[in-house]
Amino acid sequence: MNKTPKDLFHALALGLAGGAAGAVLGHVLVILCLRAGGELWLKGPYGPGQFFGISCYLGVLYGAVALALSRRPVPCLLGFFGNFLGIALPMALLTHLPQPMNAFMGLLARAPGLAYRLMLWTRVPDPVGMAWTVAVVAVYLAANWGTTLALGAVLCPGRRWRGAAGAAAGSVAAYILLSAALALIPAQAQGRWNPGGFIPAPVDLLTGLLTGAGLGAGLYLLAWKRPAIPDGGAHA
Repeated sequence: MNKTPKDLFHALALGLAGGAAGAVLGHVLVILCLRAGGELWLKGPYGPGQFFGISCYLGVLYGAVALALSRRPVPCLLGFFGNFLGIALPMALLTHLPQPMNAFMGLLARAPGLAYRLMLWTRVPDPVGMAWTVAVVAVYLAANWGTTLALGAVLCPGRRWRGAAGAAAGSVAAYILLSAALALIPAQAQGRWNPGGFIPAPVDLLTGLLTGAGLGAGLYLLAWKRPAIPDGGAHA
């Protein structure tokens, strides 16, 4: 049986609790893995190695939020493996094979206009660095949004499309609020994805809280909330 929150406050509370727990647990797990050499566990001879920590952190965060909102193992596993494997495996493959990046840089060499626009967007003048920046962003977006939409559908088995839409809307709202907070306190953005100890950075905690609250609110408002039955509609 799928246990859904009874009202918006309940959905927000569960999302906040899952987001806070996931942010703390994800941060601690990333620190332990990095101190054990985890940054190099999946990395090949090419490209950046800064993808294990992000994939692990996001996997734990989304798994914890899904578990808090559903109290079921399947959404929890989907939240974890969707982000972790969705980021770590493609990046590991790209760092082991030179052909994809060589093909992309060949495309940039044949399309100087595209290369110039990407340079302005990435702010990386080096073609190799530019190619890897595009690859990291593309893999991250595909894995994170794919997991978000899939979670929304799985958490709302009777209204899957509304669940996916609610998860997407909640994630967009969380992103807007996080961006506004970082714009007000830009110094906090420097510590993002750069764990230096077992105490999470404020921006990591805020990311977890907003992610959980956004998913909980979005799912409740667009999928879990049922329309009120008019008093005159009840039959004796």
